[in-house]
Parts: sequence; C-alpha cells; structure tokens
Amino acid sequence: MTTQELDKPNGPPAAALLAAGIGAFVLGLTVTLAEAFPPAEGQVAFWDFSTNFGIGSGVGPLSGKVIVGTLAYVVSFLSFALAWRGREINLRSVLIVSGILLALGFALTFPPIFEVFAPAE
Repeated sequence: MTTQELDKPNGPPAAALLAAGIGAFVLGLTVTLAEAFPPAEGQVAFWDFSTNFGIGSGVGPLSGKVIVGTLAYVVSFLSFALAWRGREINLRSVLIVSGILLALGFALTFPPIFEVFAPAE
C-alpha cells in the first residue's frame, strides 16, 4: 500500500465542521429573532413546538429554536457532504468560517446581546 491509498478526502469532515457553525448561528439567530419579534398578546409563536406540536414538552419555546438549529445543521451537512464528497477542501478556510459562525451563534444566545433587540416596553 502506498500513502496515496491511505489518504482520504477531507470533504465530508469539512462539511461537518461548516454545518456545525451554520447550526449554531441559526440557533443564535432564532433566539435573537424571537426576542426582537415576540408574538402578539394571546398568540403562541410558531417556534414554540412544545405548545404547537407537543415536541419537547416541558422545555417551552426553546425546543422549537433547537429543532430549527438542528434542521439547519442536518440540511447544510447533507448538502455540503454530497457536494464535497471525494474532494479535498481548503480546511483552513472552512475552520475560519465555522469559527466565526460558531462565535456569532454563541454570542447571540446571551441575554445582554439578544435583549438589545427586544422591543421597548
């Protein structure tokens, strides 16, 4: 066996890293958007899956946000993994973009940041 036979393309692992950043960013974005645009009085937000669909009962509206973030991860991972299957990807660029998306998503879940977007009471 030569070393060339042992080398595997890094497309699918790069897809997983980028999808993780996308999923984290979507989660942070949904948290911030939920704070910025609360449902009207007496209404239930669509992303409150525990009330609307009984999914994640006991968690409250966070269940819908996490489900949306997870769906974003799965869809983006499948898309990138299929597109990058068998290819060598510039891992440095993927790591930089993933890190930025992860940091933004993480930051958008903190109350001092998402409360800035809340409507004045």
